[in-house]
Amino acid sequence: MTKLGILLACNLLTLPILSAEDNLYTKSMESILSTESELKAQVGSRTNAVNYLESNTPIDVITQEQIARSGMTSLPDILRYFVAGFNAPETSIADGSDHVRTITLRGMSPDQILVLINGKRLHTSSLLHVNGTIGRGSSHADLDTIPLAMIEKIEIMRDGASAQYGSDAISAVINIIFKGIGNDTKAGLLYGGRKAGDGHQIAGNAFATIALPYDGFVNFSIDAKGQEQTQRAGLDRRVSPPAATTHVGIPDSDSLTMGLNAEVAGAETTSFYLDGFLHHRNSRAGAFYRPEITAEGFPGFLPIINADILDYAVTAGVKGVSDADITWDLSNTYGLNRIHYTVEDSLNYTQGDPQLRSFDNGSLQFTQNTVNFDITQRRSNYKFSAGAEYRYENYKILAGEQASYADYGVVSGVTAGTQGFAGYSPYNAVNESRSSYALYADSVFDLDERFNVEILVRYEEYSDFGESTNAKVALTYQVSPSLMLRSSGSTGFRAPSLSQSYYSQTSSFAGANGIDTQGTFRVDDPIAEALGAKPLKSERSKNITLGGVYQHDSDTALTVDFFYVEVNDRIMLSDDINNTSALWPNVSKVRFFINAAHTSTHGVDIKFNKSYPFERFGMFKTGLWYNYNINKISGNGSDNSSADDATQKIRIEKGQPRHALRWLNNYSYRGLDATANISYFGSYSQMVDAKEYVFDPMWTLDADIAYRFDSGLTIAVGGHNLFDAVPNKWDGLSGTLYGYDGIKPYSRYSPNGYSGTFYYLRAEMTF
Repeated sequence: MTKLGILLACNLLTLPILSAEDNLYTKSMESILSTESELKAQVGSRTNAVNYLESNTPIDVITQEQIARSGMTSLPDILRYFVAGFNAPETSIADGSDHVRTITLRGMSPDQILVLINGKRLHTSSLLHVNGTIGRGSSHADLDTIPLAMIEKIEIMRDGASAQYGSDAISAVINIIFKGIGNDTKAGLLYGGRKAGDGHQIAGNAFATIALPYDGFVNFSIDAKGQEQTQRAGLDRRVSPPAATTHVGIPDSDSLTMGLNAEVAGAETTSFYLDGFLHHRNSRAGAFYRPEITAEGFPGFLPIINADILDYAVTAGVKGVSDADITWDLSNTYGLNRIHYTVEDSLNYTQGDPQLRSFDNGSLQFTQNTVNFDITQRRSNYKFSAGAEYRYENYKILAGEQASYADYGVVSGVTAGTQGFAGYSPYNAVNESRSSYALYADSVFDLDERFNVEILVRYEEYSDFGESTNAKVALTYQVSPSLMLRSSGSTGFRAPSLSQSYYSQTSSFAGANGIDTQGTFRVDDPIAEALGAKPLKSERSKNITLGGVYQHDSDTALTVDFFYVEVNDRIMLSDDINNTSALWPNVSKVRFFINAAHTSTHGVDIKFNKSYPFERFGMFKTGLWYNYNINKISGNGSDNSSADDATQKIRIEKGQPRHALRWLNNYSYRGLDATANISYFGSYSQMVDAKEYVFDPMWTLDADIAYRFDSGLTIAVGGHNLFDAVPNKWDGLSGTLYGYDGIKPYSRYSPNGYSGTFYYLRAEMTF
């Protein structure tokens, strides 16, 4: 651990011990009335919800009140705001990755995070990150599709959970709980913009609830947002005079999201429930500017890539309690994500028609249907849960129009297909499916008043790669009323996604053999097989967590958790491989997915929360969270591939900050509510042209000041990144495209983007 981590840990661990007599009998009436109800989390155990500070694995809870006062309108930003070690970079000029933001925790892969809605598995995006971004080679859930107005709380389990939830749950599980009974009807509006004068945003939301008999309810929500792009490009020296020809920054986007959560009482102890959301987003981002080609008569232009995103999920279920006091739950969850690409203000140089500037480039689509049946029985010192799951998945690539991918004729030195983003051709088109079956059990034993043991096991079989059995053991020991120790050990896996097995995109260019083809090929493509591609295996993991929770009273909590995660046969996208086979002379460079490397991740999370209830002057809360993690490539995977490639190695080991700090402070008194959040993002590196470039750490300050009137109206002003911190430019790199004086002066790995300060005004009305 570095000096920063050691000093922070020492300061937290040497806090003064408060009086053991601090209880309800010694508190004032105002303090009692301001005492909050216990925060319980459903994630982490199928047997019952537990106090998040008493769970046997590290769990964090973000409430709807915290979300509101953050002033954030994007779920990736909300998680980055609150969670140390959570990363959501803002990329530019990375094709689809500009429109679906990658997410990571503890520096691990985005597809090693499982996302749940009300405890049910959420489908992933159809996008596969294939450019040189954080998360290259992965698909994950698109968190920007979730209706924020419907969220009651967000639960984050920082531990392996494949034995509980199956594939993907290697680094963490994020469980998003929709609002249930007892919430107020609300409407809100936010307007803001960047200090630089661009990036204006307007976001509105509304939530309505209808109470039904026997604690039933029907809840509706709607979120609408318009986001203007920011422009942080450097000058393009390819044009005269030099100008900012390319878009570098947040893309233009418009989105609409609707949410539903309902529960209706049935006969006796049975109830029916329905939840889901519908999201539509149109996002527009640019590629690199194409200078004029005078000899061929082609004008200069900036290709604009439009991503039309449709995403929805719906869960319907019935639950109840049997005569034997067994709780049961039967549900079906269906989800779809579709991304339709069009490109505007572009050209296909080989088509011979300079008037054709707009193209339909095709679509990606992923659907998932999951059926679950769970039973739970609880006794005074024993809880047991078991269940079965069936899941069906389908992945499609739909070809675009011919003009978006075809090579009508050889034009010297240029690529065929749409400039900026080549369309998907019939050769890329795919329609592949698979299914899986799972059986699982979860047992919790209270051996005595102090010692608790949880044992979990899950068997799963996939139609395309085989079976997997995983187990987990978690222990807690109450050393004293104030101190609890906890540990867990588990095995896990991540099945190769259908997109990793079947995605392809190819483009053509004028080469020595006429029209040459290069790009990403399926692992079962004969071209890839000739160069060593094999059917993908699942990633296998081992997780160990050791830590403890110190709670002297209800106002003070300190948690320390050390973690170690080992992943074997991690799936990665290979480097470009020169094709030497005489069977396909018109294919020049090939890349495909491989079980490339073994990786290890270790580090520590240290959290301290303290509340100061003042008898006459409100409440002050402070929370400090420090994360330290190291990711290492420990060896080659079963394909003995390019794990030693310097660019891949730097991206995995140093592409994200190893140090992260969040210090959140909130003061509330009557109608006043003031929040200040200080964040620290550690240094990171990116490799360009075989050289590593290091980017400095950053500190940011976010603030929100709100006042709630007796009428139910709340008015607030705030800002993000008030210090206007931006990453340093490339140190020592001078180039036309990348460099301190280039078109892209900042690294696309920047954990806090490079758009600068954002100011906003928000209002909310509670009815």
